[in-house]
Amino acid sequence: MQKNYSRLKVLEKHPLKKEIFFLIEKDKDLENLFLDNCDFKKFKRPKGYEGLVRLITEQQLSVASARAIFFRIRKNLKSFKPEEFLKLSDQILKETGLSRQKILYCRILAESIKNKQLNFRELHKMDDEELKKNLIKIKGIGEWTAECYMLASLDRPDIWPVKDLGLQVAVQRIKNLKKRPSEEKMKKISKIWKPYRSTVANVLWASYD
Repeated sequence: MQKNYSRLKVLEKHPLKKEIFFLIEKDKDLENLFLDNCDFKKFKRPKGYEGLVRLITEQQLSVASARAIFFRIRKNLKSFKPEEFLKLSDQILKETGLSRQKILYCRILAESIKNKQLNFRELHKMDDEELKKNLIKIKGIGEWTAECYMLASLDRPDIWPVKDLGLQVAVQRIKNLKKRPSEEKMKKISKIWKPYRSTVANVLWASYD
């Protein structure tokens, strides 16, 4: 590490400096990744209903397409609250580009919040595993959405969404693998990056984009 210090100086001012230097020390394959993407930023989404709707919108879509759909939804709302979303007709929501299935998921989520089945104040106090377990009880929220919510909306430091295609491709590149790693392989590779796997996910997304 000492002989490469001058090369790594560019990372000294990064807000995640502590995490970055810890990770580079643990895994030399990450050094060039951080240097090549030294201005990477955290993946961020709002907390609560708005954040989850945005992540549901992003399921299996390109970033650009999902962003366009989400902003069209937001234009139709006075405020991004479950009760306001439930007032929108299916026709209006279809015109935003939101699929029929995702309209259903967002409505189920809105009803869950309205009926107090889901309480964000309580949810946000839970540890990672408990929080994920509670979120995926709601139809339309799988592991990827729950994990991305913890990472992007709650800024939790050790989240690793193994189902994410972009992360799989990026890991394949930095580890020079012949094929995309399986979810189990992704878990195994990431063990050395604990407790800062969210930082690795963020820089890998930046490299993939």
